Amino acid sequence: MTPSGPTGGSVAQAATLDNAINLREVNLIGIYGGSGDRRALVRMGNGRYVRVTVGDQLDGGRVTAISAEALNYSKRGRAITLRVAG
Repeated sequence: MTPSGPTGGSVAQAATLDNAINLREVNLIGIYGGSGDRRALVRMGNGRYVRVTVGDQLDGGRVTAISAEALNYSKRGRAITLRVAG
């Protein structure tokens, strides 16, 4: 079903997060799959989207864990946690 008419200002404002992600950085867009087979969709700083799972390379590092709320990866000995914006 397609909505008719323009979107009301209060609806558009409630559905929009200003500056939710920095488009030049690596951002976690979403996590999907069950606890034994979790995957994540990540937006890279160059605008490319990649799907990753534990053990995959990401941003010059390696994905170490994906929980229901966050993705963890290790890069140059540093632990990095990404969370979905919002």
